Amino acid sequence: MERQEIETFLALCEELHFGRTAKRLLISPARVTQLIQKSERRIGAALFERTARGVVLTDVGRQLQRDLAPAHRATEEAVRLATAAARGVSGELRLGFLGSANGRHLVELGRSLSERHAEASARLLLESEIGDHLRPLRDDRVDVLATLLPVREPDLVVGPVVLRERLLMAVPERHPIALRGRADFEELADHPIVLASATGYWTDAFVPRRTPSGRPIDQRLTVDTLQAGMALIASGAGAGPIVTQFAQYNQQPGIAYVPLEGAPLVESALVWSASNESRLIRAFASLAEDRGPVTLDWDPAA
Repeated sequence: MERQEIETFLALCEELHFGRTAKRLLISPARVTQLIQKSERRIGAALFERTARGVVLTDVGRQLQRDLAPAHRATEEAVRLATAAARGVSGELRLGFLGSANGRHLVELGRSLSERHAEASARLLLESEIGDHLRPLRDDRVDVLATLLPVREPDLVVGPVVLRERLLMAVPERHPIALRGRADFEELADHPIVLASATGYWTDAFVPRRTPSGRPIDQRLTVDTLQAGMALIASGAGAGPIVTQFAQYNQQPGIAYVPLEGAPLVESALVWSASNESRLIRAFASLAEDRGPVTLDWDPAA
């Protein structure tokens, strides 16, 4: 089958409508019909049937789709990677971040990229929100995002770790925990907890569903933005674990930050879309790996 036949067949498998397929491929409906008929003559069997409810795949058509789609994706990916390699390390890399310390580190890496590759540059564009921190990658607004781990998404690549830090506890400044100057995970069951309204596994990494002894943790106070969470805590509505960089760069009246005993080390890494990976992205990731992660050590009591 020729490339246009393959692309038309696979598009019609998804759309199951000749008009929509034609619009998607920027060809006429008659051309779609012609290409499908050509494929059917080549194979010797009908691939689609028109019914009262629309277009459906035949058994042969379904088998062809199962066998052909993965091979076509692999071919397209091989061509894309070869094209990127031929272009060399050049172009502008769009960067996003979650957390000011990650943003500052990206700026430094961007300078190093330009120094090493004269035709390459990096531009810091935006900070993502805690409620949907991967959205800039999904929307193709950035090429690389420095964000807090874990990231377990099949379509995203997790690159080198760029920053390590500890979890702290954010509480109203007159709260007993603030006066004591420390907190532990068992106390999370004693107060409404403010947390990001993000992917479950991501928030669970910072705020577990239960304390070490098995007591349930109240997770009803979910927010989409860091500043909304800060406002709730400052008002006395709740408390919550917070990474060091969020606390250090968001010191506000009415909020105290204290060490959270037994808290795990939190890492941030470069993340990018697997389908958009390029030689430029790999060169940037290599720079980050060579430099190694920064350790953020900030004492809230200092």
